Amino acid sequence: MNPAVLPERQSSVVLRPSKRKMILLMLVCLTFVAGGIYLVQEVLPGGWFAVLFGGVGLVVFVIQIIPGASYLQLKRDGFEFCSFFRKSGLIRWGQVSEFGVWLVPLSRTEIVVFDYEGLSKRVFRDVNRRLMGASDGLPDSYGLKPQELADVMNAWRAHALQDRPGE
Repeated sequence: MNPAVLPERQSSVVLRPSKRKMILLMLVCLTFVAGGIYLVQEVLPGGWFAVLFGGVGLVVFVIQIIPGASYLQLKRDGFEFCSFFRKSGLIRWGQVSEFGVWLVPLSRTEIVVFDYEGLSKRVFRDVNRRLMGASDGLPDSYGLKPQELADVMNAWRAHALQDRPGE
């Protein structure tokens, strides 16, 4: 684990999505667009689906690398994340469980999950708990492997709850 992101080193840290990963995904989307254009020129109607799919993906990943569009900020009193310029608001460490990793079955990707007793609707929390074992998840791993991010988040949470046990 990178010691620079641990709570003992600083009072706040901002993590951002991996630019390398975003650029790689943009290239994959460009491949879909190019392949779709080729199929359309060959008079195959399925090509439009590839152009649309790749084009939407391209827009999504371009937005992700715009400064301020996506980040995770860890603070002594909690954390907040932003995705597509939408901020979560401060989530206090005392309002969340320990962080874990869940393997998304169809995509075989891992996401960081946690239980949060905040403002989210009870129905959604219950459905999420049945599906993935936790009520909420982070939208990205912010340049870290999901297990590394979960470990970092747990270190920040433990440090905050140790300093303020009633939180």
